[in-house]
Amino acid sequence: MQGEHERLRRMLGELVSLLPPERLAGLIDNTVLRPAMRLEDAIKLIEETHEYGFYCAMIPPSHVRRAHPYAGDLGVRLCTVVGFPSGFQPGEAKMVELSLVSSFVEEVDLVAPLWAAVEGDYDYVRSELSEFVETARSGGVKVVKVIVEAPLVGDDALSIMVRASAEAGADYVKTSTGVYSKGGDPATVMRLAEAAAPYRLKVKAAGGIRTGLDAILAIAAGADRVGTSSAVRVIETYKTLYKGVKR
Repeated sequence: MQGEHERLRRMLGELVSLLPPERLAGLIDNTVLRPAMRLEDAIKLIEETHEYGFYCAMIPPSHVRRAHPYAGDLGVRLCTVVGFPSGFQPGEAKMVELSLVSSFVEEVDLVAPLWAAVEGDYDYVRSELSEFVETARSGGVKVVKVIVEAPLVGDDALSIMVRASAEAGADYVKTSTGVYSKGGDPATVMRLAEAAAPYRLKVKAAGGIRTGLDAILAIAAGADRVGTSSAVRVIETYKTLYKGVKR
């Protein structure tokens, strides 16, 4: 057992050594989606994103219009969510929500209609996602990520959402919202990455990622991007981990 522990530590050290903190920061969606989030909180998040070099600032739809000028001044990508957090909204409602934010953001994370996937209604899931992706692209959104809440659904429902996301033209599938499940663990990320691989979809890990170790394990499991509301803590703890490995 001691030999196995040493082997795992060595593998982790090799992985960390290949990913400096500034490169890890560039894979992180700096996220705050609290219900009581204020505009000043969104601006602070944008400033943090600029300071640390995070990939984007992910804020609630209600703030994107007013926060957009601040993000533009700092050269920060602005991203948001639609259908958050349940995905229960009718497709038409999601389209209205999209129309109100698409000209202010580069990326949108959409909660898939989980209920339809669980019912096995592939056609509905594909139809909703296809209309959404097409409209998002025409509105200027560059990247669409589909949130599938992988920890909450079985393999059949997950397969429906992943396949529908690919056929709709989405760019990523995302493990979870982080509200109902903590989908950033390596096992969940690996499960989604394996489902997404045949379609060449990228994977975003989110939910429960609080430290640099959490983030690097998610990436090792197959994540191309990480979403977290603890982005600063993730990088600061990762810096310690990275320094220890590089000594």
